[in-house]
Amino acid sequence: MAAELLGGMAAITGTFVAGLMFSRTPEKRQIETSLHALSYAFFVPIFFISIGLGVNLRSMEIHTVWMILGISVVAILGKIIGSGGGALMAKFSLRESLLIGIGMVSRGEVGLIIAKIGLDAGYLSAELFSAIIGMILITTLVTPPMLRYVFSTKESAPPLQPVVETDSNSNKETR
Repeated sequence: MAAELLGGMAAITGTFVAGLMFSRTPEKRQIETSLHALSYAFFVPIFFISIGLGVNLRSMEIHTVWMILGISVVAILGKIIGSGGGALMAKFSLRESLLIGIGMVSRGEVGLIIAKIGLDAGYLSAELFSAIIGMILITTLVTPPMLRYVFSTKESAPPLQPVVETDSNSNKETR
């Protein structure tokens, strides 16, 4: 609250900074345990209800559906290419990089918060907000099947080479 009122920052930024500060205290575990129970039992459901109340499915037109699909494709490819590309640069294998990229596809929690802030501040129209929420739902739903598919495919192993041994008495190779 202080970040928003005194610093002019979004409340999410102040909350993150508060979490960083509390993470360095000896009471970290106790705070974490208490906040986890309180947040998942009370605050998280209220947050998702408030997000759902902001979506108006009746006002959605066919071009909004196309917008949702387009944003979803860009979001999915962006996460796979961005995260997977970073993993490739970090010397992960192609398959591991793909798994990391796909695993990041459904990470839309912060997107929900930012979209809600944008809607409340008047930066997003109700139509665009609904499209963003639709994209977050789609990316959340497509991630498990994509991960299941990639995990189920076997990584091709390099072909086995015959072991060549040298007979120490005759210097002949045996296979």
